[in-house]
Amino acid sequence: MNHKRDEWLSHLLSSEPANRAQAESALRDLYAATGLPAPNYFFWFDSPFKTVLAMILLTAVKDSFMRQMVAGLERIATERKLLVVVREEMLRASSQPNWDALARVTGESLSTGVTLSGPMPAKSIHAEVTVSRLKLYSNVTDAVSHFDEKDPLQRAEHYLRNVMSGQTRWGTINPLIPSSFNRHYTFSMMAADEAAAEGREAPPAVAAAWQLARSAGAWWPFAHSVVISDRPVELHVNTDHLLHREGGPAALFRDGMQVWGWNGHAMREEWIMRPETIPARDLKHFDAAFRAYAAARSPVGNPKTKLKPSSILQKEVPQAAAEEQIAELRKHNDGRLPFFDRYVAGEHEVVWWELVQLGSSVREDPHAADALAVAYETMRRVKANILRVTAQLKALGYTFAHEPHELPGPKVRRQIAQLEKMAGILPLSLRAFYEVVGAVDWTGQHPGLVPRMDSVAPDPLVVFPIQDALDECKNGWREESDTATIVIAPDDLHKSDTSGGPPYEISVPDLNADSKLLNERHDCIL
Repeated sequence: MNHKRDEWLSHLLSSEPANRAQAESALRDLYAATGLPAPNYFFWFDSPFKTVLAMILLTAVKDSFMRQMVAGLERIATERKLLVVVREEMLRASSQPNWDALARVTGESLSTGVTLSGPMPAKSIHAEVTVSRLKLYSNVTDAVSHFDEKDPLQRAEHYLRNVMSGQTRWGTINPLIPSSFNRHYTFSMMAADEAAAEGREAPPAVAAAWQLARSAGAWWPFAHSVVISDRPVELHVNTDHLLHREGGPAALFRDGMQVWGWNGHAMREEWIMRPETIPARDLKHFDAAFRAYAAARSPVGNPKTKLKPSSILQKEVPQAAAEEQIAELRKHNDGRLPFFDRYVAGEHEVVWWELVQLGSSVREDPHAADALAVAYETMRRVKANILRVTAQLKALGYTFAHEPHELPGPKVRRQIAQLEKMAGILPLSLRAFYEVVGAVDWTGQHPGLVPRMDSVAPDPLVVFPIQDALDECKNGWREESDTATIVIAPDDLHKSDTSGGPPYEISVPDLNADSKLLNERHDCIL
């Protein structure tokens, strides 16, 4: 039997392109064995992330919970863009004129355990497969699978599902990825069934399910259609066949979607690529192998040219008038502020990207004055937008839980100097935010924007005042280590008065122009 399990382990971890013709043929056979008409449409996607979005969109036609999930996804810019892409791809594949027409011809969901509030499917493919596989055993208890950590196939499959569902980048939809058909008919069960059927013909439904699993990735059935995923183009595992990779994603799909894992556990991209940003108080909870990896990648101890910070960083640059401020920064730089001039001309994203690429040298001449000019101008625009949106929210009847905007106080530069002495150097973006904007807190209530008991936390903008960070420092939160964190805001669940996870933070010291926000699933930067 072991050779069968080895074969199915190789199918589970395959990075070969899906055999789409073979998979579609197997699906037709599987539907026929269940007494269903063959699917009219096969919606292929390059990763399970897009595939599960397609499943959600189609299931939402008759399921109110899924409709709430779609509504929540529509509020998040990255997810909203991806939903548009998925809809467009499905419309092209089906040649339907619009989404309503497509929803009518694809049919209701046939997935067990996915439909939560809509009608249960009249026929269940999973039920047919279950009945068919029981025929392979003289004692039906032999068909029951019990998890065995020592079994390589069961272990690899179990941890693969956990890593996929634990990715923070697409945190809202990831838990639904394991709800595919193979959650109910696992590769481990298929290996056992094929061994039990050796020497005789397997029931049609079971044979079709095997063929499909050998040919493609995760899939979800509908009455007249199937949404189905290709396999990864890269998949990296350790000696125990668990997703694992140092210095890159453990799995990469053809549409660019990445999966980050360490010895079978879900990871964040920044933990793998920038482990030095993990606060010491959190790093100690990782396994010894990861701590050694983090230490090896840490820049601490590596010989570097000593940084020579520009004197402009210590100078009292005028804040009252933007013209005076820029004039002072130009004077320091002999009249040249190329990054600032490009930023004002409209190259917003690329200028910030280039400033970040400078690393700590952004604090040296001639970059420091230029970077400060960009940071101050950016935060002036942030401040203007905050004032405008705050006024609009008030006009809509939005009830703020706290003062929505707090301007910086007269001692803000002294507070910044004190915070940097106690905690560590701040990235230029946060320093400029404290100097120009101050603080913002848009938590509150509104029947349309923030409905009670909604399924999705809206995550309103919050940046705590600098005094809060100083108070935490004075209360002795900082550990004896080379790095620490400054709390920027509560996470999205805490903002909705629900017990959630760790707050949004940045790691300090950070000598860069900008910093990545920790514990936030959209890969935001400040």
